[in-house]
Amino acid sequence: MKDKLVYQCTNCKAIHLRWAGKCSSCESWNTLVPVYHKEVVREPKKSLNENPLLQNLEEISISEHFRIPSTIFEVDRVLGGGFVPSSVVLIAGEPGIGKSTLILQLLHKIDEKVIYISGEESPEQVKLRSKRLGLHPTNIFVASETNIDYISAIIENEDARIIAIDSIQTVYAEEINSPAGSIIQLRETTQQLLRLAKRNNKILILIGHVNKEGNIAGPKALEHIVDAVLVLEGDKISNLRILRALKNRFGSTQEIGLLEMTESGLVEMLDTSKIFIQHLTTETSGIVFTPVVEGGRCFIMEIQSLVSGTSYNFPQRNINGYDFKRLQMILAVLDKKMGLNFKQSDVFVNLTGGISIYDTGVDFAIAGSLVSSFYDLPIPKNVILIGEIGLAGEIRNVPFLEKRIIEAEKLGFTKAFIPKTGISHIEKNHQIKLILAERINEVFKNIFG
Repeated sequence: MKDKLVYQCTNCKAIHLRWAGKCSSCESWNTLVPVYHKEVVREPKKSLNENPLLQNLEEISISEHFRIPSTIFEVDRVLGGGFVPSSVVLIAGEPGIGKSTLILQLLHKIDEKVIYISGEESPEQVKLRSKRLGLHPTNIFVASETNIDYISAIIENEDARIIAIDSIQTVYAEEINSPAGSIIQLRETTQQLLRLAKRNNKILILIGHVNKEGNIAGPKALEHIVDAVLVLEGDKISNLRILRALKNRFGSTQEIGLLEMTESGLVEMLDTSKIFIQHLTTETSGIVFTPVVEGGRCFIMEIQSLVSGTSYNFPQRNINGYDFKRLQMILAVLDKKMGLNFKQSDVFVNLTGGISIYDTGVDFAIAGSLVSSFYDLPIPKNVILIGEIGLAGEIRNVPFLEKRIIEAEKLGFTKAFIPKTGISHIEKNHQIKLILAERINEVFKNIFG
């Protein structure tokens, strides 16, 4: 009976007599591995009197210096102020986007002993990259290791509070009969690292790759385990990099960090206008400006559109940096409410800077850009459009309207079309002329005549 083959879940340690794709206990997929009954790993039971089970939330004390700042403001902005002790942070992104460069720069700026565990590079290669970036880190200790047992020993025995592992896809556990990077290996090794971080009050930074679909390789097997998931986005042919939080237990997921890739590594973008605005001093058809709010920051973005006759039976629809289905909705509203026939035209829309925007407040600007290109008439360069478009062609109010207006004033815009329903939320007197917009056909008739 002791040699009977059973199946144990690597996630919750539940025992199953037969293999199944899904664990009936924790409902995790592909976590059952074959083990002999005598080899079953069981969690030791704790004594009921070993530790207090309950703590009064009001009596729990938090240090004033609870967070450890990375000293890179754009990273701290996304994290919510810095790294939290006993936490695990996953930084994901496409290969070559700059994840390892960012981690090395982060560790270099932290004024204490840190450990960099690389499963993809040798210590000599890490040294070469450090030298190329112009870094002379005396606080970074490097190890080239992929075995979870050795990595666990480093975490428990060394006195460094911050440990980076590059990448989690290379880490493996010998007792699991599965290759490194598989779902079972990723789950088991990450959960073991999480337990080590909580038990030893360490901060673990994990680097993870994304697959062809843009999801964190696993797929999504790690997001529910770690405390924060940061994604480094950007086009490899562009210098702009966007750090975005998909999950953050200790801060907002609405913030983004803007970084620029240079010969000396990633640097913070302090002036966003030079990234997103290219034609501020000229008037060109299809070019419209609008303020965008992402998290706590507001910046002016340039919208470019090109509407041209199609040579195909099915006209092309292409948009970079915004939701494709929302573009289809805007085209349908313009067709229905303004009689613009886009059925015989190819439509291309681009949000400059290579950043993906989820702010529906750019609807109005995209519509204006499309109408401008359709008629081949420019919108005056001093005009800015703010608002969301409804299915009835109405201009709807957007959050942080006054914040957007203030940002437009800073860059010298003199006229702003804003939702009529949003005027009640404006508390200050502004130098910029505010024109109330209710329906798109009335607005564009006012602009183009």
